[in-house]
Amino acid sequence: MATQPCFSLHEFYGGTIRERLGIAQGLYPDLARELVAKEAFGCQLAQALISQKELTRVMADLDLGGLCGVCGAKPGGGCCSSFMAGENDVVQLLLNLLAGVAVRVFREDAECCFLGELGCPLLFKPMFCLNYNCQQIIRGAGPVRMRHLEQSVGRLLQQQYGLEQLLLEFLRQRGTLRG
Repeated sequence: MATQPCFSLHEFYGGTIRERLGIAQGLYPDLARELVAKEAFGCQLAQALISQKELTRVMADLDLGGLCGVCGAKPGGGCCSSFMAGENDVVQLLLNLLAGVAVRVFREDAECCFLGELGCPLLFKPMFCLNYNCQQIIRGAGPVRMRHLEQSVGRLLQQQYGLEQLLLEFLRQRGTLRG
């Protein structure tokens, strides 16, 4: 019988993004099977996905894809830098895998490595990715629509945090995570 790997918090939150993605992809097959049996996790994941779909709708209503695409196409423009990819940790990457996202590295340049031709495929993102709004977005949206965007982001981040806590506790209990 093979022993399961045991990781430290440093391995989950430190190292390169490729190392973190490798850990998440390695853990995913066994975790997916085990977590299916955990009703609390499944219910919370379903709720988070509902919040994520609502946020996607709000962002589309604001044409954030268009606004961000124009900015990102400018030399040195865009918020989705290679630095931002490093804000993703093993837990967020695992949550995306568990939600059915085929997480992979799309690029090796100055942009976020997860940024594909259709934008960011990640459903669960780092807080900065969801909370940052440049002046162009703020001016374009106006106060009422910005408030709606911020509320949708807040709901998703709250759900995401709850999922992360459940997943971390599960990993500790099964001996996959120490610390």
